[in-house]
Amino acid sequence: MRVLESDRIVLKPIEEEDLPLLLELRWDETLTDYLIHNPISMVHQKKWFEKVYKNGDLALSIFYKENEQLRHIGLIGLYDFNQRHRRATWKSLRIIPEYQGKGIAMEASLMLLDYGFNTLNLHKITSDSFEENSSILKLLEKLGFKREGVLIEHYFHQGKYKNAVIHSVLREEFNEKFKCNK
Repeated sequence: MRVLESDRIVLKPIEEEDLPLLLELRWDETLTDYLIHNPISMVHQKKWFEKVYKNGDLALSIFYKENEQLRHIGLIGLYDFNQRHRRATWKSLRIIPEYQGKGIAMEASLMLLDYGFNTLNLHKITSDSFEENSSILKLLEKLGFKREGVLIEHYFHQGKYKNAVIHSVLREEFNEKFKCNK
């Protein structure tokens, strides 16, 4: 895969040297309320990394351009590819808290979705999120995702069952909304 780049950010496939920051993000208390899984060790982080490549998932590190340097600030990805139905699941958006609220999540997501639809030729991209994660639900709406339903008490997380909201966006809808002519 080529590197995806804008004026502010670079998305590139994760590499082993990216794992320490990704592990930090899994342990960050400001993010763990919204992660479907619990924090893990570096041993398990490395197993996850190996599984990503084995499964053919697209996990990308987010780098922010800062003073002519690249600063690793997060992760985004497409997972669970289904070639027959030409769909994948958008998930794993994590950004260091100090870089949140700057439009980076929107920018990285647009780049990833454009790549998924117009380079990988996907027809549909889905997502599921905790019902109380208002930030991600607002982002999905801005990206053109439509709510498809709610999975009741779908995840057991931090001692209680949580609902998962299912969203999706179709290639045609995304390209129309963002005027992609591909």
